[in-house]
Amino acid sequence: MKNSILVFLIVASLCFACSKDRETASGQKFTVLRAGDGKKIDSGRFLIMNFMFKDAKDSVWNDTRKSGIPIIMQKQGVIRHGDKVLEVISMLTKGDSIMFKVPVGDIFKNSFRTPVPPKIDSSSLFTFVIGMKDAMDSATFATYRTELIAKQNEKAAIERNVQLAKDTLIIDEYLKAKNINALRTSDGLRYVITKPGKGAYAMDGQTAKVNYAGYLLNGKYFDTCIESLAKEKNLFQQGRPYAPYDVVVGRSQVILGWHDALRLMNKGSKMTVYIPSTLAYGGQKRKDIVENSILAFDLELVDLK
Repeated sequence: MKNSILVFLIVASLCFACSKDRETASGQKFTVLRAGDGKKIDSGRFLIMNFMFKDAKDSVWNDTRKSGIPIIMQKQGVIRHGDKVLEVISMLTKGDSIMFKVPVGDIFKNSFRTPVPPKIDSSSLFTFVIGMKDAMDSATFATYRTELIAKQNEKAAIERNVQLAKDTLIIDEYLKAKNINALRTSDGLRYVITKPGKGAYAMDGQTAKVNYAGYLLNGKYFDTCIESLAKEKNLFQQGRPYAPYDVVVGRSQVILGWHDALRLMNKGSKMTVYIPSTLAYGGQKRKDIVENSILAFDLELVDLK
């Protein structure tokens, strides 16, 4: 009798383990880490998901749990052919947490629709972990989206203020060490007018022709439109036109610090400006510019139209 009970428990546990593995119509397998409510989600609903995927070297490419911004998509009635990620997502119910692996080549071809990046083994596997947080109708999602944007804006403002405080301290120490007396704007921009200009100050919508040279506080130059300086600092690029750069004040897609600086300049003026990362590239990495870098620019407003 005891042996029969033991056999039953073993079989039951094996069946329970097997029930955690599921499969899409195309044969993509996935493992259910936690089962949800089991109710089918209708097409047209907005899916709110935690989403993480990493490569074979355990390098995480995206993790919404860290960013705090979930993946949101509207469930479609027809799945794009070959997209195994969407196939799996279409089978999930509210509360499901699942894991699955897909070959890199398959993901980039059928899901990302882009070539596999260099130095990435297309035969290796990406691991996905997805949690279906919610599935909302249009009205509920509209309210959720408004609240989410408000929360993200609040979080971004707090992070920006913290970073600006750090940048301000660094800039202050730099200016003090260099014995530089700089003026300051309300946004934390520091500037020194090295040559006064003439006429009215630049206004939004006007086109400013600007000579510029950009460098970090350690003195390393990263860009300039002046050919002689580019050659001197080993930045020269054959075929690049070296001439004053056109900026439509308040509109062109340059860093915010540039627009703030140009509004303080008139034709013929020269300025050295120290831009906190919050008015530059923030947490983005740009070639020779690491995240949260403070930038310095020597600017000359050659003409204003």
